[in-house]
Amino acid sequence: DAARLEPGGARVGEATAPVAPWPHQVRAFERLYGDWPPRLLIADEVGLGKTVQAGMLLRQAWLAGKAKRILILAPKAVLRQWRVELREKFNLDWPIYDGRALVHEPAPTAPEGRQRPADRRFWRDEPAVIASSQLMRRADRAADLLAEEEPWDLVVLDEAHHARRRAPGSAGEGRPNALLRLMRGLKTRARGLVLLTATPMQVHPVEVHDLLDLLGLPPEWTESAFLRFFEDLAAPNPGAGALSRIARLFRAAEREHGEIPRAEARRVAALPPPRTGKVLRALRDRAEIPRRQLETAERRAALAIARAHAPLRLRVSRHTRETLRGYFRSGAMTVPIAERRVEDRFVAMTPAERALYEAVEDHVATTWRRAAEAERAAVGFAMTIYRRRLASSFRALRATLEKRLAALDAGAPARFADDDEDAPDDDTDDDAPDFAELGRRALAAEERAGIETLLARVRALPPDSKLARLRETLDSLRRGGHDRAMVFTQYTDTMDFLRDAFRGGGWRPLCFSGRGGEIPDAGGWRRISRGDAGRRFRDGGADLMICTDAAAEGLNFQFCGALIDYDMPWNPMRVEQRIGRIDRLGQRHSEIRVVNLHYEGTVETDVYRALRERIGLFESVVGRMQPILARLPGAIAEAVLTGGGGGLADDIRRRAGEAEADGFDIDSLLGDSADAMHERPPPALDMADLDRVLSSPDLMPPGVRVQPLGNREYGLLAPGMTEPRRVTTDPARFGEHPESLEFWSPGNPLFRPPDIVAPTPPPPPGATLRDILEE
Repeated sequence: DAARLEPGGARVGEATAPVAPWPHQVRAFERLYGDWPPRLLIADEVGLGKTVQAGMLLRQAWLAGKAKRILILAPKAVLRQWRVELREKFNLDWPIYDGRALVHEPAPTAPEGRQRPADRRFWRDEPAVIASSQLMRRADRAADLLAEEEPWDLVVLDEAHHARRRAPGSAGEGRPNALLRLMRGLKTRARGLVLLTATPMQVHPVEVHDLLDLLGLPPEWTESAFLRFFEDLAAPNPGAGALSRIARLFRAAEREHGEIPRAEARRVAALPPPRTGKVLRALRDRAEIPRRQLETAERRAALAIARAHAPLRLRVSRHTRETLRGYFRSGAMTVPIAERRVEDRFVAMTPAERALYEAVEDHVATTWRRAAEAERAAVGFAMTIYRRRLASSFRALRATLEKRLAALDAGAPARFADDDEDAPDDDTDDDAPDFAELGRRALAAEERAGIETLLARVRALPPDSKLARLRETLDSLRRGGHDRAMVFTQYTDTMDFLRDAFRGGGWRPLCFSGRGGEIPDAGGWRRISRGDAGRRFRDGGADLMICTDAAAEGLNFQFCGALIDYDMPWNPMRVEQRIGRIDRLGQRHSEIRVVNLHYEGTVETDVYRALRERIGLFESVVGRMQPILARLPGAIAEAVLTGGGGGLADDIRRRAGEAEADGFDIDSLLGDSADAMHERPPPALDMADLDRVLSSPDLMPPGVRVQPLGNREYGLLAPGMTEPRRVTTDPARFGEHPESLEFWSPGNPLFRPPDIVAPTPPPPPGATLRDILEE
């Protein structure tokens, strides 16, 4: 009952979990839990722990009995990350529903994991479940989910920006994709809804409106009114009509969320209380006359108050690294936030490499132009793969050409990739592309002689000239104090080339890709688990991790302070995801080094150079630039196919300038202040309490035997168990050994009351933990 007691009950979930949250995570949790049921968009920058904020809410709501039916929707690639983090950070053993079974994470109580068959109806009987957003958005699955009679107490959607329109900002409404349609149906079937995304705006500000609409907007805040509101706020001196529109929406927001607190109004207005009251009365009055009587400073205050109490501020929690630096300066955080030092290094191709590059360019453009109009989409997809792999490494290009030639010989569809490496960056499609079908159609448009010619030329090349620059870069990083480094590439073919090049040298490599972890072994490479790969790298068993973007999905390396991009994806946000693996809370280096390697004289390099010069890309990602970054993959692909890349970099510079001048900047609209942390009551129950229980035999359930094994570590043997299990009440010790220890707190299978004890009724109002224990 402790989680339901006051004061201190709201802290029990946190106090009995193996995680110590940072101030901004506490701040977000209090917003979520303090306004139940929560309806909030968590939009923190990559690497600032959105999952922890959601996990704190999930654990506390589950312990307090506020949420008994919980659904977590996440992209398939991060499902296991969710399951691992819930167990290792929040002691919640919640399963993944994979469409056929409920699958639990391996743990000491079940080393191989466990799974239970679950049909399309039965899985929804599970109290808390993690499921793929790609699976659930399918028409048949979505219909089942929306037909469910009992509503969910809490739904969490990770990577919420995937729920979007196909053509935001175009003429007409723009058709919602399957995930957005599902979430529009779920918003009335979920009491609480939490959305997580670092990039709430991909292409157009209407995408922010769509996400906020899932959380609930007043009727007056229509799509057009939402967009017009921020246009009016951005005007140097809004006229009477604009001020009336702003006031109307302000009144709607107050009706939905309650009046803006007077202290908050005075803070943002920066006026004496009487004048702040005058401004509030003018905003709340339906007549225009009070607003016309506002002086210049009072009009500015009116805009500030309306902005502060708009749904964007009330429904979004966003923290940036600058927020956290503010906490550090104020003393609320004791660990500083690392600074980024980003460097571009340009590699000149050798004459032979340049000749091959131009031959590939010609082959790509010629094949695409020669294709029939109906086949151009498939042919364009295949041809851009050549170009992206060429920009990665000549070895990756060679492997692709060999696969294409083998497919021609076998008369079979060409297999592009084993792990969706070549999947388009546009995530608005309802269904994944049929790679086999695209390969078949594209192969028919290619001439065998062209493939053979390119393959002969790439086979004659020596190793990439970029490889020598990579060695130089790694050596310079080591001399600068970075004894561990990560090297990222898009493709496993490039990764395999690099790992063999570094085997037996001055670095000790390991690899991570869609295949899992791999380490050198007896002349080959032996596969190891994801967790083993991370621990080996952390504990010094390897000092160089060579990986594909699979390592940018959920693996965290705060102990590593250097990262090299061996190739540059056409979508810059993929690079930001890579950097987010090391630029995280708790980074041990005060400065992290990021080095980007580029082949000189390519369309991609020209575009990245323009973005780095214009907006300092990767040093900070400016919200208003997101639409430009989101369009880059398509723009580069078009330039590659049509040969029109000459003016693309200049066009990017122009668009960046326009966006800086009048773009929708979510950070400036939300504000980014590090609010002072208020005093929090002690938790009603913590791990010290549980340790005293576990170490007192007379307090344990009948038949349970506990043997002390060391500092806060025990062997626990309960009826029905064949051997004792090692448990701990020490969060730090559990964090070091989650594969061999169980954390003894609510949520763990070994933490359970005796069967003979009936559940207790809810505590009476005002009851304290001491009252209940004495009773």
